[in-house]
Amino acid sequence: MTPVGANVGTELLFENDRVRVWDMQLDPGASSELHQHQHDYLFVYVTPSKLESRSPGSDEVRMFEREDGFASFSVVGREGRPPHQVTNVAEQPHRQIVVELLGRSEAEHEQPPQTNGRTVPTDTEVPSR
Repeated sequence: MTPVGANVGTELLFENDRVRVWDMQLDPGASSELHQHQHDYLFVYVTPSKLESRSPGSDEVRMFEREDGFASFSVVGREGRPPHQVTNVAEQPHRQIVVELLGRSEAEHEQPPQTNGRTVPTDTEVPSR
């Protein structure tokens, strides 16, 4: 089994005792490392993107097609989000900035993400649960 990492991006840009800021860049066909979000986080897409997300032990695939400037805030809860891996299924590079809010989540359980709604009209997101 592939180990689950804590690197939620491809390059750590900044870290202090309150926040950790990541750059996530994926070429077409490239995948992130298998990772788990342990902290509440915000991300902003810097490119229009089409991504696929998979979790180990599940056949379910989540597809996301988002516009440049798509922003989302996620509350992970005390246990964190389930491990997952993201793959760029578009023909152009994907880039996003991820900001983790360090410290324990104030919520008991994972909450639905809050977004600014910049999705592509043909969005095919399928919930993981």
